[in-house]
Amino acid sequence: MDYNNEYEQEIDLKELMFSVLHKWRPMVILAVVLMVALGGYKAVTTFRALSDPDALEEVQEKYEEDLRNYNKKVEANDRELENIKEDIANQEEYLEKSVLMSLSPYDVWEARAELFIKTDYEIIPSMTYQNPDFTGAVLQLYQSALTNAEFMDKVAKESNLESRFLKELVTISVRNNNLLSIQVRHEDKKSAEEVLDRFVDGVKGFKNQVQRSIVNHTVTEVDRSLGSLVDLSMADRQKSESDRLISLNDRLEEKNREIEDMEEPEKPASSYMSAFKSGAKYGIVGCVLGAFAIAFFACVMFVLSDKVYSAKELKNRFRLKVLGTLPLAKTKKAGKIDRWLNEMEGRACGKDEEEEYGLISANLNNYTDGAKSIMVAGSADKDLIDQVAEKLRGKLENVEVLSGGNLLLNAESLKKLPECDGVVLVEQCGLSKYSSVELEMEKIQDLGKKVVGCVVFE
Repeated sequence: MDYNNEYEQEIDLKELMFSVLHKWRPMVILAVVLMVALGGYKAVTTFRALSDPDALEEVQEKYEEDLRNYNKKVEANDRELENIKEDIANQEEYLEKSVLMSLSPYDVWEARAELFIKTDYEIIPSMTYQNPDFTGAVLQLYQSALTNAEFMDKVAKESNLESRFLKELVTISVRNNNLLSIQVRHEDKKSAEEVLDRFVDGVKGFKNQVQRSIVNHTVTEVDRSLGSLVDLSMADRQKSESDRLISLNDRLEEKNREIEDMEEPEKPASSYMSAFKSGAKYGIVGCVLGAFAIAFFACVMFVLSDKVYSAKELKNRFRLKVLGTLPLAKTKKAGKIDRWLNEMEGRACGKDEEEEYGLISANLNNYTDGAKSIMVAGSADKDLIDQVAEKLRGKLENVEVLSGGNLLLNAESLKKLPECDGVVLVEQCGLSKYSSVELEMEKIQDLGKKVVGCVVFE
């Protein structure tokens, strides 16, 4: 049987985990020690610090300052929350009632009128100084009169609209120093024309007032148009207003979360309670540190250790046939927790020895191929090697079983080795070393002998 001398060790995470769990006793002890030490130290120092009158006064002042800041922040958040809710209500009302927001950008009715304003101003070529031209002032006065709040309210009432929504539909502009342009957009032809007529009538109604205020003039409607058009800029405006409502709702949710996350400052506890809380916190930290320290140490030792941990690793590393596994005396006497861990790991803690020896002898009969003599040797305790040899003598027929010892240390065992046909290695978890097993196998194979298999005490 050739062993794999090019074996690359891989860490079995399951074995690593159980090696850590088997250290539960030192883990618990160190965790308790550090918990008591750190927790007690922090509790004592905290109690001494808070028992000082100056310290108590400082803590109380800090609490009052934090409480004032908290109350101010609560008031500010409440005001901001109410403002956001009011903005949302106004925006929803605007989107619902505004005519401009309900118009289809692809079917907008527009009514337009061009009014020509003419004064008696004339340029006299023979005069160095000309009379002033009041046409511009007249146009500006008409524009101001048509857009003032009183006139807008009057037209809006006649049109069954609110003034703020009417202003979005009407545009009054001055063009070419003589033209007054009135533009009205609406959802249908009739409404657009009716609103335009009211503004044109308004110009006529303001004429006498303007003449008295500035100069005599004439007002002539030179052009009027009515039709449907496409205005994609209106679609952008409508989208912007809808997005504003979404943004306001997002702000409302964010502000509600911010208010929910606010925590009122805790009133200073008594010295005893504060000391207890501090001690408990540091006690938990100490407990975790203690458990972690042992776990880390166990992991390092597992990785660096050369001692045999399990029969499975022997099989994987050296391609050895595992004839059987037997429990050590300490494994039999283990407590409930250790027995439970051993059972979960699959170790030979609850096996019947006689039954296991029967399986070992059966495996030997299958693997020996007519061998006349077998040596039982290995790096386990000599008593365990003798025990295995004695048990096998009573179960193997026509096979001489020789009890050897450690082939690396016992000269008598080496002398017996050439006389046997095969060798059964007996290894002990926690005592035998992988390097020793490798050297034993080298010696056996150098003499042309066969390693039949191994018996592992766990």
